[in-house]
Amino acid sequence: MSKKLLLILSILSVGIILTTVSCKKKEEAAAPVNRERVYAVVTQPASVATLQDSIEINGEVDVKTNIAIYPEIGGKLVSLKVEVGDRVQKGQVIATVDPSRPGYNYVMNPVKSTISGVVTQVVSRVGTTVTTGTSIVTVGDIDNLVIHANIPERNVGELKKNLSADVFFPAYPDTPFKAHITWLSPVVDPASRSKQIELTLDKKDSRINTGMFPKVKLYTTIYEGYIVVPDDAVVTRAGQDYVFVIMQNAEGKEVARRVPVKKLITIENDTIISEGLSKGDMIVVDGMDVLVDGARVNRVEK
Repeated sequence: MSKKLLLILSILSVGIILTTVSCKKKEEAAAPVNRERVYAVVTQPASVATLQDSIEINGEVDVKTNIAIYPEIGGKLVSLKVEVGDRVQKGQVIATVDPSRPGYNYVMNPVKSTISGVVTQVVSRVGTTVTTGTSIVTVGDIDNLVIHANIPERNVGELKKNLSADVFFPAYPDTPFKAHITWLSPVVDPASRSKQIELTLDKKDSRINTGMFPKVKLYTTIYEGYIVVPDDAVVTRAGQDYVFVIMQNAEGKEVARRVPVKKLITIENDTIISEGLSKGDMIVVDGMDVLVDGARVNRVEK
């Protein structure tokens, strides 16, 4: 065999080897890599807790006893001895009425307060002609204040005496004043479709005055012995509520299983679960929006 032929065969052999290696690398590069996707999630155990529902409404501070004072005889109001805020005693003369008519002179008639308290409103002024049905002033017992509020008809089934409440005033926004229901109206107002309640403060406080308009948070139904989860942990898909629970698959790896649940009620940021979960179930509370049933997960600290 000539040297020229050997050289040609050697070149052909090297070319074949390089082509084979190149094709093999391309095949390896084109072959799919079977990598399982793992999702990072934050979890916490499902726990049993006690929650209390509440109703938030507006209220108005008023005196518990507020009495209109009337004259015993009609005539012209010729003197008024009190103003709003003045303290009066039962039997004290607060005004004078002149019952005289043209051609007749009568003795001035004193108007007396029928209770002890503070003048909360002046209704009639000097010079006004009054009758026995015209109030002169109103007197209230400002030492015993109450808060009136109206509860929507849909919530009246939860009302009962002694329910507790937190009362917040614009002047003291960070201070909750404790109160409780002491009276319930026996009827629902047909115009407003609401029932009036009366709350009494647990402790008297000089910072609270009649005429104030506070926000009232009235605590109603207590739920005990139920599983409670963060509201964000519940995912709704196709009209069904789910919670993702961490379990182990056949290979011993942690996966997220989609568990149907039944919600009873959501109170602020917590949801009560009546069916579907057990105490201690490890639920996903962050990262559940991208999960599918059976997805591999890696639990991380929040």
